[in-house]
Amino acid sequence: MVYIRSKKVKGIHYAYLVKSEWDQNRGSAVQHTIKYLGRADSVAISDIPQEYRNDTKILSFLSSHSSKNLAKKESLLEKLRAELFEALCSADRETAMKIATKYKTLFSLAEFYEDLLSPVMYRVGDLWSQGRISIATEHVCSNIAGSLIQSINEGNGPKAGKAKITVLICSPDGEMHHLAPDVLESFLLQKGYAVYNTSPSAPAESIVSSITASNPQVIMISVTLQENLGAAKRLVIKIREDFQIPIILGGTAIKRLKEGQRKELEKTKVSLVPEISLEKILISVKTAASAA
Repeated sequence: MVYIRSKKVKGIHYAYLVKSEWDQNRGSAVQHTIKYLGRADSVAISDIPQEYRNDTKILSFLSSHSSKNLAKKESLLEKLRAELFEALCSADRETAMKIATKYKTLFSLAEFYEDLLSPVMYRVGDLWSQGRISIATEHVCSNIAGSLIQSINEGNGPKAGKAKITVLICSPDGEMHHLAPDVLESFLLQKGYAVYNTSPSAPAESIVSSITASNPQVIMISVTLQENLGAAKRLVIKIREDFQIPIILGGTAIKRLKEGQRKELEKTKVSLVPEISLEKILISVKTAASAA
């Protein structure tokens, strides 16, 4: 495995191309420095030996640390967002999948969801709320986005008996938005987690039955609309009658909580997670599971 390691010296990050190999005698991995690359924010693809230039870890590092590559990435994003928007609106699954594959090859699944798909779907929602696209077009976009995520999920997930953690994802009764739970499911599957996604809207009794059947280490409740916060609180209370499993409550509605609402929800012993990066959500899941 080859990757770029960054070392901070006097406030400046310097990059090294490193190869990790398994040492049979030691019984552990050993790292060998292949090449010193200079300042991390100045590394270009031309600095990387030809045989390693298409490695996803190398490309991901370059996109995150090089100012030149960040500019190129933003330019690429602007182009792909426009193309993906058109593909979703015209129900062109094939083109949408090609765009997703191209972006995931260059960067990562998390970056695809956070930098490409989510902004496009926010644009769709804004245009619908402004009356600039019809509800039918909005539904088409959501359905194609959902099928896109499903295609990505094929082949993801843990091998039999190898799941790190089992997570149940749900939404309270009345919450019909499901894109965020679907994205979260996809990301966790890629990380090797077992996921039971019962969203969108489901009665509390049904979710409790799913908890009994799946025996998760962590429960995640997604709430998009603030009008569904009451139903979310009732769901948490219902779950707490039978289980002491860690519960993470997240979504757009949590991001917009007022202080009084936050305090009321915290009384139910849940972890409140506003909209943050998928990697940070993953940390919250790991923390909750370890505390269980």
